[in-house]
Amino acid sequence: MTTGIILGLMAALLQSITYVFNATFSARYPVSAVTQFVLTHLIVGGLSLLVLPWVWVPQILQPQLYILPLLAAMLTFLAGQIALYRAIQLSVASRVSPLLGIKVLVLALVGVLWLHEQYQVEQWLGVLLCVAGAIWLSLSGGTVDRSALLWVVITCVGYGLSDLFILELIQRFDTVSPLHAAGVSVSLCYLMVGLICLVWWPRIRNRELLLACFPGALSWFLAVACLFGCFAFIGVVFGGIVQSSRGVISIILGLALAWWGFRFAEPMPMRRVFVQRFSAASLMLVAITMFTLGAT
Repeated sequence: MTTGIILGLMAALLQSITYVFNATFSARYPVSAVTQFVLTHLIVGGLSLLVLPWVWVPQILQPQLYILPLLAAMLTFLAGQIALYRAIQLSVASRVSPLLGIKVLVLALVGVLWLHEQYQVEQWLGVLLCVAGAIWLSLSGGTVDRSALLWVVITCVGYGLSDLFILELIQRFDTVSPLHAAGVSVSLCYLMVGLICLVWWPRIRNRELLLACFPGALSWFLAVACLFGCFAFIGVVFGGIVQSSRGVISIILGLALAWWGFRFAEPMPMRRVFVQRFSAASLMLVAITMFTLGAT
């Protein structure tokens, strides 16, 4: 369990670092979110191709063993990504992003209704605290339009199903260690996403943008590699709750960058807003503690 929690915290830290790189890229290069997504995943696909020989297992040559969860994970991920772009178009990213914590509730419900999993009272309390913290964190930036909220829910369902299929994919490689299986799975998943994104490359054809996007793509690849490892050790519900610690990490990182005078850092929030954001993010840390107590 400890290994899974550590990997989840590392994923949260690397995701927060990725957000900084992405904000810097967006400020310097005014391209669409779709273009940035394509550039990022072209690079991640290339990194996956480089890593694949190092995590190679014979089962890769037997696609019938894993092709269904692999395709399902990718299709639900892309569906969630499209829904997220739509939600951000109808609202503001700083209000929409925290609401992705609702995904934990989706995962818990699917786990109970579909996978027949059972959770202790402390674990359900952890799930509810995580969702409450996500909503509270979002409200610190203002309210979210109803139509945007609907797309957020669709996003969480897409991401939640993708996480479940990812876990199923990892479990298909049961002849190696969980960490090794996670490495195989993340390489296969993002190699496929990179191949899909190649369709858009003729519309971009800008090597400067590709190079500028590399730091964020690298940190994102490392983040998802840690996240897959986290899922392999502690499952998607507990992994999702641990991942929600990125709220606290992002706040601390943002404050540090603003303090150091980083050009592209978010302006220092008002005292009231800061207290609200930090309290909401801290609530998610309490959620991690509650779920851990219930799991032991």
